Amino acid sequence: MNSSHADDGIHTPEKGSPEREQLLDAARAPVQKKLGRDDVRFEVEQLRAGDGWAFVYVRMLNADGSVIDYAGTPLADAAKQGYVSPDYVALLQKADGQWQLRADAIGPTDMVWLAWPDKYGVAHELFEE
Repeated sequence: MNSSHADDGIHTPEKGSPEREQLLDAARAPVQKKLGRDDVRFEVEQLRAGDGWAFVYVRMLNADGSVIDYAGTPLADAAKQGYVSPDYVALLQKADGQWQLRADAIGPTDMVWLAWPDKYGVAHELFEE
């Protein structure tokens, strides 16, 4: 399944694949913990993996599929003032067979991940679609 292209196997995991599920589960855990909610759903905007790294970019939704409402979370005040988006981005690294969170941002209003390739030594291609 890994290609021998110059991108070293950076790919978008298929819907329904175990890899995709593992990535989304690993990204969901910190969101649930930080927001104190276990009903947050993800709508995938971008999901890329390769070389033991993965980039997750999702829109957070309520259980009913509507865009997340931050009421009752630590970001409620910032959301009221328009300082957070419904987006979530995460950089994950595979270690000992498990995806580990290396960096993330809940509700970013700018492209915080642009600094991650240099900061973490990750291929820029991981963040390109």
